[in-house]
Amino acid sequence: DKRRRGRDMFKRFDPDNDVSTSTQVKSSVQRSIKSQLCKGHVGLITQEVVDELFPKQNPLIQYKVGPHLMLYCFKGGEPALFQARDGPVLPALKLVHAYHDSLKFVDVTVDKGAIPFILGGANIMCPGLTNEGAIMPPDDNDDGSPALQDGQPVIIYAQGKEHAIAVGAMKMSSQDIRRKNKGMAIEVSHFLGDGLYQTIDIS
Repeated sequence: DKRRRGRDMFKRFDPDNDVSTSTQVKSSVQRSIKSQLCKGHVGLITQEVVDELFPKQNPLIQYKVGPHLMLYCFKGGEPALFQARDGPVLPALKLVHAYHDSLKFVDVTVDKGAIPFILGGANIMCPGLTNEGAIMPPDDNDDGSPALQDGQPVIIYAQGKEHAIAVGAMKMSSQDIRRKNKGMAIEVSHFLGDGLYQTIDIS
């Protein structure tokens, strides 16, 4: 089922063969990346935090991966962020793990049953977020809007696990997930153990 399969962005990623051009990110682009991170995780990631993590004097290096994907690395070549042409800026899992205490992202927790599917490269279906043990932010905004919008970048945790296991973007709002409980809820772009996770640095 095509909907269940993840985007396979990094499932078989090999930095020696899949990376083409590299350029130093311009300061205006770096500002835009930082701004997108803050907007994607409002109230959690502040400008202060991203400025400390990605200082102006230490610009990111941009690598092109295939026709539609950009990978942003720290100067030593360690992957930090990535972005598909039509998607949000997403953090590499190792960045999420390394800054677990200081860098807070919008997150969800899937139930135990979803774990093997995600680690096999599958997208997350609605029941993975509504079954017992799963956690989504409550839809209790004063204006009636959903806690999570379609397109929202999210970090994915799993029931009973301390560290994040995947990153992706919502394909449905949290209200619709609760109401329909059917179909793809999150498109997974990067998961524990995939090619990007196994990449120490890109040189």
